[in-house]
Amino acid sequence: MKGGITKRIEDTISALDKGQLKKALYLTEAEGLEKHHGFVEEAARTCLSNKSDKEVCSMAIKEARGKIQETITLPIDDTSIEGLEEYLTPEAQPGEAKPPEKSDEELYEDCEECHVADAAVKFAEICAEHPEDAGANCKLISEKIEDETTEPAAWIKAMVQTAEQAQGEAKEKMEAAVSELTEYLERRDSPILKELDKEENTKEESASA
Repeated sequence: MKGGITKRIEDTISALDKGQLKKALYLTEAEGLEKHHGFVEEAARTCLSNKSDKEVCSMAIKEARGKIQETITLPIDDTSIEGLEEYLTPEAQPGEAKPPEKSDEELYEDCEECHVADAAVKFAEICAEHPEDAGANCKLISEKIEDETTEPAAWIKAMVQTAEQAQGEAKEKMEAAVSELTEYLERRDSPILKELDKEENTKEESASA
């Protein structure tokens, strides 16, 4: 089973095929995918600037998809040496041990923001699949998606609030997603959880004052 960066790139390409720019933006909001995020962001800005011209938007999305696809397709037929250094392993300095390369899975495991973004995408999908059970708090999720500056801690609070208000199958799926994310962050002794705890303690102190 593929995971990590490669999986996120493939999911991004799939999202672009469906015209899901918001999902593509959040999938590429991860360390190591800055270039990919830039491609999607460029397409999104083109679409916003040409709201009345769907063809221009469609072409921009296709162009972004093509650029992202190229990042996982080795151009073996390209005989030029331009960009060749990208495929070379950096030479170790004398007396310097080369650090072992991390796999996609290890890179993904180390990326706490990636896990938070994945959970957010799951919530957006649950909201879309179960609009009646998901509740009005799904608006919180869509508001966060619109705001590119949303911090991981704010995402988690929005997800917890949304899960609390949800019902039925939507609630079960949301709680499972939050539980999985929380377990991962606790396992890593994440500063994101510490930030949430600090905010919660501050609230409690203010309430009791």
